[in-house]
Amino acid sequence: MGVAAKWMAGAFYALVLLWVNFHVGRDFFRNASAPANSMHGFWSAIAKWADGAWFHAAWWPYWDCGIPFELTYAPGVPFLTAVVEWARHVPTLLAFNTVSGIVYCAAPLTLFVMAWWMMRSPGYAFVAALFYSLTSATQLIAPDAQFAWRGFWDARRIYLTAVWDDTPHLAALALIPLIILFLSLSIRKRRVGYYAAAAVCIALAALCSAFGPTDTAMAALCLLFVLERERLAFNIALVAGIGVYAWAMTAPFLSPGVIAAIGQSSDRDGTGWSDGSYTAVALVVLGWAIVWQLVRRWTPDWRLRFFALFAYLTASVPMVAEFLNRQFLPQPTRYKLEMELALVMFAVFALRPWVEKMPRSIRVGLVLVVLGFAGEQITNDRRFAKNVLAPANLAGSIESRASVWAERNLPGVRVSMPGSIAQWSTLYSRVPQFTGGSWSMAYNHVQQIANDGVQGVDDSREPLLWLKAYGVGAVCVAGPKSPEFWKTMHYPQKFEGLRVLWREDDTTIFEVPRRSSSLAHVVPVGAIVRAAPRDHADLGQVARYVAALEDAALPLAAFRWEGNNRFVVGVPAGGMHAVSVQVSWHPGWHARVEGRKLAVGKDGLGLMWMRPECAGACEVRVEYDGGWALRLLRWLSFGAIAGLVVGVLWAWWGGFL
Repeated sequence: MGVAAKWMAGAFYALVLLWVNFHVGRDFFRNASAPANSMHGFWSAIAKWADGAWFHAAWWPYWDCGIPFELTYAPGVPFLTAVVEWARHVPTLLAFNTVSGIVYCAAPLTLFVMAWWMMRSPGYAFVAALFYSLTSATQLIAPDAQFAWRGFWDARRIYLTAVWDDTPHLAALALIPLIILFLSLSIRKRRVGYYAAAAVCIALAALCSAFGPTDTAMAALCLLFVLERERLAFNIALVAGIGVYAWAMTAPFLSPGVIAAIGQSSDRDGTGWSDGSYTAVALVVLGWAIVWQLVRRWTPDWRLRFFALFAYLTASVPMVAEFLNRQFLPQPTRYKLEMELALVMFAVFALRPWVEKMPRSIRVGLVLVVLGFAGEQITNDRRFAKNVLAPANLAGSIESRASVWAERNLPGVRVSMPGSIAQWSTLYSRVPQFTGGSWSMAYNHVQQIANDGVQGVDDSREPLLWLKAYGVGAVCVAGPKSPEFWKTMHYPQKFEGLRVLWREDDTTIFEVPRRSSSLAHVVPVGAIVRAAPRDHADLGQVARYVAALEDAALPLAAFRWEGNNRFVVGVPAGGMHAVSVQVSWHPGWHARVEGRKLAVGKDGLGLMWMRPECAGACEVRVEYDGGWALRLLRWLSFGAIAGLVVGVLWAWWGGFL
C-alpha cells in the first residue's frame, strides 16, 4: 500500500471511529440532562459563575465557607463548558454535556492517531480504537462487580461519562495518546516542535484532571525504559524539562497549595499513602522487573515493549488495590480507564504477527466476526446511551427547588445543604454553602471534620455547635423519603425541634438559631479558637467560641460583600476585642482600617480574625488578591505560554521545527 493510500485509509478509519462514537453518544449534544448522583451540576456551576477567574485571582464564596477559585476543581472541563455555552448560546448543563460528548468521541480518535503514527498500520490501529470504543477489557480482569463474561460488552465508558463523574478524567486520558506520541518523537527526533506539542498536551491534561500528570509520568517512565537507553541521562533531563515547562504553564492551578490539598484529602479519605503502600510499590517493582526481562526476550521492537510496560503499569494500580487491598496512588480503582486504553493497544499489536501469519481466508473471517460484533455492540451501546441521556425535568428536581427557595427567601444566608442538593445547588442559585466543594480538593480540613459532625452525629448538640461556629444560618435535611440521592444526613430527625422554614417531599430547611446573622463578630481575644480540633471529641475551644458569639454583652459587627473579592466589616467601638470573620482564611486576603494595614490571622477553624484596635467605630475593608505566591505563579504561567509561542515561531522561522 502506497503512502497516499495509507493516508486515505487512515482518514477513512478516523471518520468511521468518529461516526461510531458520535452515533452512540449523540444525545450528549442535544439533551440538558444528568442524574442527581453525578457531579455534572458541580462542574457546570463553575463554568456558569467563573466570569474572568480563569485569568486572575478570584474568591469563590459559594462552597465550604469560601475557597480560592483554583481549588474549586481542575479548570479544563469547566472552561471548555463556558466556551461552548458562549459559542452555542445554550444552557450551561447542555454545554457541559456537549463537552462530555466531545471528550467521549475524542478518546478513541487520539488512540487511533497515536497507534497509526507509531505503528504505521492504520488497519490495526483502527481495530484497537474500535475495541476501545465498544468493549470493556477491564471487566474480564478486574470487574467492577461480580465477574461475568458479558461484562466485556458493558458500555462502561459512556456510563462513566454520562452517569458518573469521569468527564474530566476521560478528557485527560484522551490527551495521553498524544502525549505518548509527542514524547516519543521528542526523544527520537529532538525537534522544538515536538517539545512544544508534548508540553502543551501535558499542560492540557493536567488542567483537565489530577490524573493527567500521573498518567503522563507513567507513560514517560515506560518510554524512558525502551527508547535510546544509551542516552538515558539526557533523555531523563529532556522529559523532565518538558514536564517542568508544562507545569509552568499550568502553575496557578497546580500550585503547591493545590497539591497539598489533594494529598491531605486523600489521607482523610483513606486512599492516600499508608504502610501498605510500601508493599504495593515493592510488588509493582518486582512485577516490572519480570515483565521487562520477558519483553526484552520477546521482541526488539521498542513500540511493543512500550505497549507491554504501559499495560502492565496501568493495570498494576487497580489490580493491586482490588486483589491485595493496597494502593500507592489515590483512588486506585479509577485507573481502570487507563488500563483499558493500554490493554487494547498491547493486545492488538501483540497479536498482529500471529494474525498476519494466518491464511488470508481466516483473516477475512476474523474481520467479518469483528464487524459483526461491532454492529451488535453499536446498537446495544446506542440503546444504553439513549436511556441514560434521556431528557429530565431538572427544574422540578428537589435540588433545584430547595436551592431556588433558599436564594429567594434567605438572601446572603449560609446554608448547609445535603448530598446531591449540595452538588447541584450552585448551578441553580448563588446560595453560599457550608459545604458544596469537592472533597478531593478540600481546602480546610477542619471544615471537613465539622461537616462530618453535622452529618453523622445522632443528636443536634454537636451539629448546632459546628453550624454556629461556621456562620451557618439554615440547615437542609433530607428525610428517608426525600428525592435527594445520597442521604448523607444521618439521623435526620435530630433537628426537628428547630423552626421549619420550608418543607417539601420529606426535605426540610430548618433555621439555625443565632444571635446575629452577620459573618463578622466581636469576641474576646481569648475566645478565638487557637488550635485545630483533632476530632469530634475535641470541642472545648469551639464551645467557648460559640458562647462568645451568643454573649449579649458584646457589641454586634456588620458584614457586607462588595463582589466576590471584597467585603467590609463594620466594627463598633470595641476596645481591645477581636473581630472574628466566618470566611475561610487565605494569605491572599488583606485588610485595611483607617488607612493602615491590618494583620489577618487564621484561627483553629480555618477562619479569619483580626484586631482593628480602633479608637471608636470603624470600617475594615478586606480584599482578596490571591497573595504574592499566586501572583508569581500567574506571571510564571503567562510568561511560559508567551515563551512557548515565541520559541515555536523562532524555530519555524529558522527551520528547526
